[in-house]
Amino acid sequence: MIRKGAFARLSSKLRSRSNETSTFTGTQVHPPTTGEEDIPGDKLDSDSKSDNASLDKYYVPIDSFEGRHRYDPKATWTLEEEKSLIRKLDLRVCAYCCFMFFALQIDRSNISQALSDNFLDDLGMNTNDYNTGQTIFFVSFLAAELPSQLVSKKIGPDNWIPIQMISWSIVACCQAKLTGRATFFLTRSLLGIVEGGEGSDGFQIILANRIIRDDPSKGDMHNRQAVTPRLLWQALKDYDMLPIYLLGFTWTIPHQCATAYLTLVLRGLKFDTFETNLLTVPAYTLFIIQLIFWTWFSEKINDRYLIILMCQIYMFPILVALEVLPAGAAYAWSRYVLNMLLVGYPYVHAIIVAMTSRNAGSVRTRTVGTALYNMSVQASNIISSNIYREHDKPLYRTGNQVLLGLIAWNIVLIILSKLYYMSKNSQREKVWQGMSEAERANYLETTEDKGNKRLDFRFVH
Repeated sequence: MIRKGAFARLSSKLRSRSNETSTFTGTQVHPPTTGEEDIPGDKLDSDSKSDNASLDKYYVPIDSFEGRHRYDPKATWTLEEEKSLIRKLDLRVCAYCCFMFFALQIDRSNISQALSDNFLDDLGMNTNDYNTGQTIFFVSFLAAELPSQLVSKKIGPDNWIPIQMISWSIVACCQAKLTGRATFFLTRSLLGIVEGGEGSDGFQIILANRIIRDDPSKGDMHNRQAVTPRLLWQALKDYDMLPIYLLGFTWTIPHQCATAYLTLVLRGLKFDTFETNLLTVPAYTLFIIQLIFWTWFSEKINDRYLIILMCQIYMFPILVALEVLPAGAAYAWSRYVLNMLLVGYPYVHAIIVAMTSRNAGSVRTRTVGTALYNMSVQASNIISSNIYREHDKPLYRTGNQVLLGLIAWNIVLIILSKLYYMSKNSQREKVWQGMSEAERANYLETTEDKGNKRLDFRFVH
């Protein structure tokens, strides 16, 4: 059986996935078990009660792990206690994180609204200058991403994130004094640099044990343990993460172009400033709805690449329609609807970030891998910032042809990536199931394999 935490086992039962007892992915596996369905319905307990306890010692967190003093493989709690904890975390932690990210997005993306009110003309710039400014922003963000993650790992995110927030707020305020290209480029660069990377005792016992049981690799390092150069190099050369990094380079480019140029396209269709800003609301409303729904649905069906593939298929006919739609005022509303649908597409970034975290298999690879994935996304922003050009406006037909080609590439990459992870899991499962309990214990005690290279690790896909 795959090693599952109490919450994961409960979720499996509630979803009636009786066949998943040997395919739970994104963590380490555990020896076969019997009688799992005899677990009391109102009580959640440790894996040691249903799994063979002889291997539990190999999954104990390090001594310096923040919750080590609360780790107890025999601890139990009720379903209602866990639900109460989740509600508190959602309200006190997740809600605040959402608010902070909301503030970040205002500073990062309010330039789209400025474009609708003659921003480029006021600063004496054109579309190509805007592209250059966006490129500078994303290059700066890209350069700061990994160093920022490493600093955060060293001094703790609770110290580093407030420093970043204060810094980008100061730079954002300075944008009120822009005078031309030079100051525009400067603030774009500074914003990119500073934005890069970005209960009761009983509840603490539940939280510490819930986290470790669900993913033992999270106990490998503590919150302020720096990633050494050797660990950094090991994470950088993790070839099993390459499919995710490659996907980050291109999967969102069609949407990025549509989002960055939505207000310019609407102004080019002769909508005034007020109408342009008002017409962006339905697009972003659809975007939020699709983000929440498809992220939830991917967990519901336990499939990530299928949803990512659907995202590309969704965009393809829209871009074809934009490419062949005739010019002229008679088609302005049709073009608006198509651009709205493209901006409001199924945004799967949260799905891929979660998949990056799960497939990392260790804290050091999770730290570096998340940074590298975000860097690949920022690199894709650099590409997308230079696809729609001045000579191609306002319909950007050449740019749309490039985007259609990228979607075709994405579809091939997504299919190959899923097949790769399925193949890796199948090979490891065959070896693991062929080992006796003594052989598994010997492997866990003597192996030099780390993180997602271990035989008892399964990739999510």
